[in-house]
Amino acid sequence: DSESRSAKFVFDYLPALSGATTFVQVSPASMYETTESDTVSLALSLGSVPRLARPFVLSDIMVKVGAGAYAPASKITSSDRDSTTVNVEASMALPAGTIDISAYSASRGIATAGVKTIDVVPAPAPSVVGAYPSDGSTDLAHTIAVTVQYVPPAFKLSDLTSAQLVASQKGKYPVEILSVENKNTKCKHTYCSLFEVKVRAPALNTTDNGGGAARFSAHNAAGAMFSWNFTYVASGKPEVLGFSPKWQKVVADAAEAAATEQTVTIFLRNFPRAGCTGTCKAEAERRSTRVRFTRGATPVDVTPSSITETAGMLSIHVVAPARGVSGDETLTVRAVADGDNALVETGGFAFAYVAPPRSVSPVDGSVEGGTVVTVKAYGFDPIPAKEDVSVVIVDGTSETTVDVLEVTPNKQDGVPISEMTLTLSMPAFASAGVFTCRIKRVGPDPNVLAEFLFEYFNPPLASNLEHGDATVEGQTGATDGASTALRISDFPSIASGADVAVTFGSVASPVLAYINFKGGVWLQVRVPPAVDLAPGVVALTVQFTGAEPVPRGGVTGQTYVRAPKVASVAFSY
Repeated sequence: DSESRSAKFVFDYLPALSGATTFVQVSPASMYETTESDTVSLALSLGSVPRLARPFVLSDIMVKVGAGAYAPASKITSSDRDSTTVNVEASMALPAGTIDISAYSASRGIATAGVKTIDVVPAPAPSVVGAYPSDGSTDLAHTIAVTVQYVPPAFKLSDLTSAQLVASQKGKYPVEILSVENKNTKCKHTYCSLFEVKVRAPALNTTDNGGGAARFSAHNAAGAMFSWNFTYVASGKPEVLGFSPKWQKVVADAAEAAATEQTVTIFLRNFPRAGCTGTCKAEAERRSTRVRFTRGATPVDVTPSSITETAGMLSIHVVAPARGVSGDETLTVRAVADGDNALVETGGFAFAYVAPPRSVSPVDGSVEGGTVVTVKAYGFDPIPAKEDVSVVIVDGTSETTVDVLEVTPNKQDGVPISEMTLTLSMPAFASAGVFTCRIKRVGPDPNVLAEFLFEYFNPPLASNLEHGDATVEGQTGATDGASTALRISDFPSIASGADVAVTFGSVASPVLAYINFKGGVWLQVRVPPAVDLAPGVVALTVQFTGAEPVPRGGVTGQTYVRAPKVASVAFSY
């Protein structure tokens, strides 16, 4: 028989393993010290171990945490030719210093155990997160709620022996400690503790009634435990207690002026003079009280629309004038001289005219950073140069700088208008969420020119690939012989298989089944034949193509550009 026959099959050469087990990645990379025994959870990605067959047997990977004994991994999440990822849990206390993690493959033996040393960081010293109120008059006693972190989890009222304040003029006063309340009762350790301590500070003596910055401190048996600042306002002087709202939208044209004007309510004490209780409103009206809006050299005095008095406190209501250019204006409240009373004027406070951006594209990006965002904003005269603009992301009391790539003045019919386009590169960020971004004019007293919202999301992650290889014809070990399944976390919910685009390299593939879960989706997909029936490794890529919800602050029916949501994992033919 002279006829020849041949057949092709795929044979996978696995790496030749030698040396000790390696640690490709350990998460978390470090841990805080603990004084009580608790569950320590670690995710380990191990190299120089054989690829494990499914279903995984936990005892195939042995792990030791610290001085404990070797034990099977708590969970094996994946295993391929390059690495095996496991979770391990152990119950122990963690003293500050370092701790060794050891692991080996049962098939290679304990002699191949590798060791990874990670840092155990001392718990930070107690510190104050915030205090409310943060200011008040010198002639009044004040109850202050202080939020403290990094104190022992068993912290209690009797642990504090005293508290005191030191006024700006160096006068010292004892402070009464009222209560201590645990705000994170689930925490067993110092590094995650959060307590609220309430104290009552007395009114200051006349020698200290000039006000200014005061320093409070709370003490335990060892000395000062934590401290915080408080600003005292001189008693007897006109005092602005607050105002609302604190900003107004810039108008794009005259037709919008009336629609954007807001009534600003200003809350005052000791105005127009101290001790005018019962007659403050009448005196303020008689003395032609005005609210002065100042930007540059030309102030504008506005007559209040109404004045009300409650127990010696004044509320002045004034309509803020429309403005076509963004920036801060300084407001003061003034009452003219009357008889023995001289002209009186409050300290200035900032009222912002803000131009909400006309568009932001895209409205979101990965916490890994690098998303290029285009922002169109209006209400600027003149248009600032690139070096005169800064953009920051506001997260509580902290700000993160955004890289401004370009500032372009916009034109209409070839004529420059008070609108600009900013091109920004968003930085990496610590957490997902929706954050306020502020466009500021650079200078010694920077103005907020505009604000916009930007959403950070965690990048989608592909994991738990059930069949990571197939023949070049697309045959797998699945029940149907031609599919695989995987889990995509940090991924939007889908309404149908059409909401995702799946590709094996350059070849598109349909979704056979899906299950949404909190924060992601499970997909079963058809495995197509390899291109030209050629063996090799390709990227199995999943991209969201469906409709996402309207972003916070957005308008239903309007189209918003979002950054791609893409996950990828290696697949072998």
